[in-house]
Amino acid sequence: MNKLKIAIFTILIIIFSLIGIKKLIYINQVKDLKNKEESYLNESIRVLNECFDLENKNKRTLKKSIELIEYCLEEYGYKN
Repeated sequence: MNKLKIAIFTILIIIFSLIGIKKLIYINQVKDLKNKEESYLNESIRVLNECFDLENKNKRTLKKSIELIEYCLEEYGYKN
């Protein structure tokens, strides 16, 4: 009876350890994905700010703004 309790206890420890390791791996994968998305977003923000020249937006006419948008789309394109 004593050996049976030890065996069950050992099996439970192994199962819970595997579940814990799986959770840790999942958490790290989520952090990596979040970092990649944040990096991509920051790069997109930088490119858009550089391309659209928002500091001088009031100095441009509507036609020049449209030309700038067309240039940015041609230069950088639309990325998913």
